[in-house]
Amino acid sequence: MDTLPLFFLTAVPEGRVFGLDAQMLFTIVFQLINASVLAAVLTYLLYKPVRKFLQKRNDKIKSQLDRAEGDMTQATALKAQYEQNLDNIDQERMEILETAHKQAMEKSRNVIQDGRKEADVLRERALQSIQREQEQLQDALKCHIIDISSAMAGKIVAHVIDPQIQDRLFAETLKELEETPWPN
Repeated sequence: MDTLPLFFLTAVPEGRVFGLDAQMLFTIVFQLINASVLAAVLTYLLYKPVRKFLQKRNDKIKSQLDRAEGDMTQATALKAQYEQNLDNIDQERMEILETAHKQAMEKSRNVIQDGRKEADVLRERALQSIQREQEQLQDALKCHIIDISSAMAGKIVAHVIDPQIQDRLFAETLKELEETPWPN
């Protein structure tokens, strides 16, 4: 019976390309073992480094994605902060303009009030000046009227009074003037 399997192995039927003999089986088994050993050696030598390389690459991509996500979050926060700053700047601009407008209105009122006060002072000075001039004119007019009256009285008295009465009146007036104290 031992010869039966060998017979089947050595006989190559017609129309077949190869025959299954012991040499062929040995070669197939040896090649399977060789491939298994090669696969094991390559797995041992290449699988761990390739796995480490792929893990490092995966970690690097993950860290880049995390960093990009962090950058995006930071950019969103900065954008929100800039928008808030712009809103604050607009609000501050409006407050500054409103304050400047109020200050300008207050200065305008102060200038108008100061102008009115100065106008009142000038008006008062002008009225006082006019009143002094009127008093001076009245005094000058009185003096002029007195001069004219004296001149007229002198002419009238010169025709009516004789020189003796005139000397006596002059002496009496001079005596009265001497008795009256002079203002200093």
